[in-house]
Amino acid sequence: MSKGFTLAEVLITLGIIGVVAAITIPSLMSSYRKKSYYTQFMKARSVIENALRMYANDYDCDVHDGSCYFRNEEEIRNFGKYFKGVQYVTLDNYKNLCAGYDKIPITWSDKKSSDEDSEGASFCDNSYAAPESDTTGFLTIDGMLLLLTQDAGYANGSTVDVNGPDSGPNVFGRDMFYFYISSDIEVYCNNMWGISKACKQQKQNGGGAYCYETPYGADDCGARLIEEGKMNY
Repeated sequence: MSKGFTLAEVLITLGIIGVVAAITIPSLMSSYRKKSYYTQFMKARSVIENALRMYANDYDCDVHDGSCYFRNEEEIRNFGKYFKGVQYVTLDNYKNLCAGYDKIPITWSDKKSSDEDSEGASFCDNSYAAPESDTTGFLTIDGMLLLLTQDAGYANGSTVDVNGPDSGPNVFGRDMFYFYISSDIEVYCNNMWGISKACKQQKQNGGGAYCYETPYGADDCGARLIEEGKMNY
């Protein structure tokens, strides 16, 4: 005569399965999201890199020595020609294009220890990207938002949201990044070409390389992703 499971045994088994699922599923989901963010970042970097190379060839400048600038409307619009389906960010449509950030509040990093790291900061209104002339950047057909600083002191700086204003998580270091687009800027870690010598020294000295700290800071994450080949933070 066969014997089946008792109700108590079934309930215990289901309870064990539930506990295991509660422990493992969040970890699996986090790992999946990080892989997705990394893939999106590397795709955006590749698109930007290819456009930079074509721009440098056509305008006889060198991306790596910092002689390719995007400091005014003409230069930004010329650069935008190397992307598909570009919608330029102008003074007229600036607020409309950035409206998605009001729906999905921005987090500057995983740290919540200071006002700078709090939610609700404006990606489009930060001092590096706010428009100072008619054109400050562009939104591509696949949803990437690239804003180029027009501050002469940071002429090769940029801020990129790899999936645009309307898609989350809108977290710096996840789908939003600062980086420089010329490799000659050695004193900063956040460089789209990878980790610089200066950044390596900062890491060794235990300071300045914010994305390498725990909990991580918003800056330098692009260089870390390139260096490590995955999102380890």
